[in-house]
Amino acid sequence: MDRKREKGFTLMELMVVIVIVAILAAVAVPLYVNYVKDAQRTEAKAAIGAVITAQQTYLQLNGRYIGTETFRVGATGQSLNCDLTDALKNWDISVTAGDANGFTVVATGKVGGSTAGRSVTLNYSRTGQAVWTEN
Repeated sequence: MDRKREKGFTLMELMVVIVIVAILAAVAVPLYVNYVKDAQRTEAKAAIGAVITAQQTYLQLNGRYIGTETFRVGATGQSLNCDLTDALKNWDISVTAGDANGFTVVATGKVGGSTAGRSVTLNYSRTGQAVWTEN
């Protein structure tokens, strides 16, 4: 009698594969989450950079920085010529404390979105170092 050899994986082989996949997932998921947060932070910084450029242009035309400006989806009557359409999907951006020497730009994460509870702030000074703060 010739016994046919059964084909398939043993329980031990399946368990080893499951353990390897679990280890890879445990390493990959936190890295991915940090990657997404870094990308969102970079998006906020790019938008703040656009505001800085618009403020510099406004200073050249008017001799001062604009005092207060808020950028939100659908907002009208903005004095700074600055297109932040893409960044406004995740962030609300405001300019405050404008005077002859500098201003502050704050990007605040949208409530209920993936950036909720986070903020990126730039304290810009013509005479000193710009200071970034991130939460």
